[in-house]
Amino acid sequence: MFSFIPNAINAIIDIYKLLVLVHFILTLVKVPENKWTTLLTSIVEPALAPVRVLVNKYLPKNWQVIDWSPVALLIGISVAQWVLNLILGIIF
Repeated sequence: MFSFIPNAINAIIDIYKLLVLVHFILTLVKVPENKWTTLLTSIVEPALAPVRVLVNKYLPKNWQVIDWSPVALLIGISVAQWVLNLILGIIF
């Protein structure tokens, strides 16, 4: 009856992962700030800030030339999505 719920949750998570990936690429190529990049940053940055603290704490200094927090966030979101799909598979 509510089988659309896992699909909707997965779609929302996939869209967020895509936004994080786009943000990562835009920061690598140094796109000038405009209203779209500002909007994207305001959506993605609240999740990236705590991850950035952890990544910078454990990553060697010579690796910190690039901000690796989006990659770590994408891995974390993917693992959480996998666990959530396991749980939702049991419930639904």
